This record gives sequence, C-alpha cells and structure tokens, in this order.
Amino acid sequence: MPGWLPRAMVLALALYACFQLGSWAFDQVIGLLTNVLIAFFLALAIEPAVGRMSARGMRRGMATFLVFIGLMIFSAGFVVLLGSMLAGQIVDMVDDFPKYIDSVINWVNQTFRTELSRVEVQDSLLHSDWLQKYVQNSATGVLDVSTTVLGGLFRLLTIFLFSFYFAADGPRLRRALCSVLPPARQTEVLRAWEIAVDKTGGYIYSRGLMALISGVAHYILLVVLGVPYAPALAVWVGLVSQFIPTIGTYLAGALPMLIAFTVNPWYAL
Repeated sequence: MPGWLPRAMVLALALYACFQLGSWAFDQVIGLLTNVLIAFFLALAIEPAVGRMSARGMRRGMATFLVFIGLMIFSAGFVVLLGSMLAGQIVDMVDDFPKYIDSVINWVNQTFRTELSRVEVQDSLLHSDWLQKYVQNSATGVLDVSTTVLGGLFRLLTIFLFSFYFAADGPRLRRALCSVLPPARQTEVLRAWEIAVDKTGGYIYSRGLMALISGVAHYILLVVLGVPYAPALAVWVGLVSQFIPTIGTYLAGALPMLIAFTVNPWYAL
C-alpha cells in the first residue's frame, strides 16, 4: 500500500465531514438569514420617512417606532376589511347551502330519473367512512395549522426586531461597517447605501401611490355596479396588483370577478 493512501483517505473523510457539517449548519441558519435579509430591505423602504422625521428633530428610535405603528395600523385595517368580507360571504354560503343541495338533488332526479332526497344524502354522508377519516385528519391538521401560525408569528416578530434595529441605528451601523474599510471603499459603500435607500424607498412609495389610484378607481367602479364589499375589494385590488409581481394583477382581479358574478355575470366580464 502506498504511504500516501492512508493520509489521502483521512483527508477525504475529513473533507466529507466538513461538508456535511457545513450543510447542516447552513440548513439551520438559512431561515434566520432570510428573515434578516427581509428586515434589511424593509428598513431600507422606511428609511426615507424615518430620515425626514429625524431631520425635523425627532429621535430616530421614536421616528422608527411611529412608522412601524402606522404600518401595523394600516395592515390591521386591511386584514379586518378582508376578514369582514370573507366572514359575510362564508355566512351567506352556509345559510344557502341547503338550497344548493336541493337544487343539485333536483337536477340529479330530473336527469337520471332517481328519487333521492336531502335526508338520504345527509344520512349517507354522516355515516360514511370517508367523512369519519376526514374528521380525524382535520383534528390532526389543527395542530399543524397552530404550529404554522405560531411559527409565522415568531418570524414576523424576528423581522420586526431586526428591521427596527436597522432603521433606528442606521447611521451607527453604517459607521461601524465603514470603520473597517479603507477610505476609498468607505465612500463607495456610503454611495451604494444611499442609492439603495433612494431606489427602495422610491419603489415602495411609487407603488403605494399607484395602489391608491387603482383602489380609488376600482372602488368607484364597484359602487356604480352595485357590487358588495366595495371598500375591501378596492383595497385588495390596489395592494395585490401593485405589490405582487407578475401574477398580482390576476390574483387581484379574481376575487372581485367572483363576487361580481354573484350579482350579475355580465359585471364579472
């Protein structure tokens, strides 16, 4: 056996172990790194507003806090509007569900010359093995949903804390970053940082203005057509169409079209 072969085998095993350890560590921290990156871009988006308030004499911490409070109030209002719309639609659907069953049963009886009744259909569904298995799986799924919701809340809290720090201590963070760089690099980093703030903030604010215009226009149209939940639908169309790239327009238009279809099919077209 050559003398170098044992050393090569040990080196290969060590490299493989290091690769596996690095992959495991990367899988463990990738979620945190993603949250930090999202928080950084969120801090860049609110930096112009925080900078203007700070230039007028307000402390950056308080300015950042007020901006976040405004964002949370707006987000809560949006969720409440959509929640009221969806809750009303679900209640109406549940109330009209027996009518839907009767219409389907009547169509089946007339088409296939059967003699089904709602009571027979309900009994067969309630005593079916499929429904029992579905209920058991749903009970298990409740725990999974709860875990997902708690994980989402923890992720939002992490993003909020990091973005608050990045926005409130932005100047100090830039000074700390530039202190380890040569003077020539410091100028380039500061210029790149300012460009990123201007471009990100300008993109967010321009999209917000376009969302406002789109929401107002759709609100007027929905009110004229007599479509219910016009305010919530207008907010939905304005935000989703502008802040979700590529498919946002289609997602934003799908919900108003479905609700307009219940009023008049021609309105949906």
